[in-house]
Amino acid sequence: MSKKVVALVLSFIVLGSAGAFAFGIGLQLNGNVENSGAFGPAITFKLDSVPLVFALSYSIGDDTIIGLTGDYWAINKKLVNVGRTPLNWFFGVGFFATAVFADEFQFNGGVRVPVGLNMFVVDGFIEPFIMVAPSFGLQMVPSIATTDVTFPIAAGFRLWFK
Repeated sequence: MSKKVVALVLSFIVLGSAGAFAFGIGLQLNGNVENSGAFGPAITFKLDSVPLVFALSYSIGDDTIIGLTGDYWAINKKLVNVGRTPLNWFFGVGFFATAVFADEFQFNGGVRVPVGLNMFVVDGFIEPFIMVAPSFGLQMVPSIATTDVTFPIAAGFRLWFK
């Protein structure tokens, strides 16, 4: 699928749903993807009406890794105030799916537990965040096997549209 088609579909989804709820969309930088030490960018999307966060990532390293994560934030509460702005902490549970394009194609999936910090600045328009998401699961292709526990990290921001 071409990049233009993906961008067009995402644009229609965002624009079509803009009147129904507020949403945040942004970028994040992922580290230690698949315990490989690889780093890469991701597009992140969050709804305000439900505590769901999604990210679509691409990792740069010896192998190409494309990933999808979806998290349910069970907790997103104020930790302290930084000036007059609350610094929040969050905790949740989610899933990951990764396609690793190496000498031998791999597909992995599993469970993750995101824990991190976020805040809303510039009148709630910008949401910077940082997190770690311990993850474990299964390699499903080329054969079924358990994966190592990984500790991917991410830092980024979302811009909120209401």
